[in-house]
Amino acid sequence: MSWLIMHATAQDIAVVRDWINDCPDVAWIVKAAQSERTYTWQAVPRLDESLAEQQYAIWHTQSGPLNIPSGRADTPDIPVSDPFQGWIQTLDHSSATAPWFGDNLPGPYSFQFRGSGKEQPNSLGRSEFYWALDRFKSIGKPAAPEAKRWWQRLRRFIEQSSVKMPWPDPSGRYNRFVFPEALQQHHAGRHLDINP
Repeated sequence: MSWLIMHATAQDIAVVRDWINDCPDVAWIVKAAQSERTYTWQAVPRLDESLAEQQYAIWHTQSGPLNIPSGRADTPDIPVSDPFQGWIQTLDHSSATAPWFGDNLPGPYSFQFRGSGKEQPNSLGRSEFYWALDRFKSIGKPAAPEAKRWWQRLRRFIEQSSVKMPWPDPSGRYNRFVFPEALQQHHAGRHLDINP
């Protein structure tokens, strides 16, 4: 898995949303409707409303089709004929904010926005992008080159738009990216959550 760990306020994350909106080869996957545990998902080229604190899926449109997982090893997944027209999926819970893609590997990018933290009163949550990248290459499911290039573009954008801070662990191998308003609030004493 490849991770981009960030701290961002709602104002900061609007900048990230706008950058993604301006990328022509990616689409947000949103919940168009829900009835109990049955969801209608739909790909949209942009989101103009403020991002809620939840999980999102982002699909690279040039990297191949999306599949609805069957959930069974003996039943093949069903390709989504047109993600922009939408599709229906039944899940085992009624609180999903993004589709389940199962073994649709390496699958869409995942994004979790958490503005509110849990570790201390009024702390700033840990947001993150994550993606399987080439984790499943050995079983014949490598990431599409176009999707890998977009992931690198996303990483460069995040690095250029934020301040890199070392992760508070003894190894020093990991970093987190703190966006401008989040950094200002951190300097004013707001705690940055370590855990998601």
